[in-house]
Amino acid sequence: MTDNASSVVDRKPTLTLSTSVRRLGREKLAERTIETVLQLTPDTETVATTLRAGGRRLSRKAEAVRREGARAVRAQVQGTDFSMFADFEALQEHARLCLQETVDAFLELVAQAEDERFQIEQITQNTTVEQRLSDPVFRARREAAAVALHQAWESGHWIAGAWEAFGKVFDAYRKANPPPPATLASNDTRPARQDLVTRQVVSLDAWKAADRSA
Repeated sequence: MTDNASSVVDRKPTLTLSTSVRRLGREKLAERTIETVLQLTPDTETVATTLRAGGRRLSRKAEAVRREGARAVRAQVQGTDFSMFADFEALQEHARLCLQETVDAFLELVAQAEDERFQIEQITQNTTVEQRLSDPVFRARREAAAVALHQAWESGHWIAGAWEAFGKVFDAYRKANPPPPATLASNDTRPARQDLVTRQVVSLDAWKAADRSA
């Protein structure tokens, strides 16, 4: 690659990103919720295209990754005594906390991956095919960017599958524990629960630990 082209690689463009991360805004990342993960998970077509440009290919389907997440949850909640949860809100909160560590890791990864993908796009627009093909540094960087985006894609779909599995747990809990009559529920004076994003982050393994300590 020529000196001019090399400078393009090293320079950080000041243009605004056109990725999903920037469109939703950095404040969206601060929410750090499962819903944010579902919104920011890269789409499969984009990931496949990025991998091909980096000399790799998408070898798995999103459904397979989701099944892995679901299996992990089912293995953790099997045999859990749900009477340890005071109500449905407590159960859902614990489920969210169990996934929070993975959610945080995804949000950091997807922000970095999307930013790097944008940098690669800018370099591609400002260099020729010959320049890029003759530059091993750029090729390595393009491949690394593709791998990072693929990792974010896998993490997002794993979390989606895990949350779907928790959804079935929620359904079973609600069926076994119907809400009290409205007249009784109206007398509930418990204080509002603290926002999830300010609570302690725990891992999915804490599910069993919580069960044992009940």
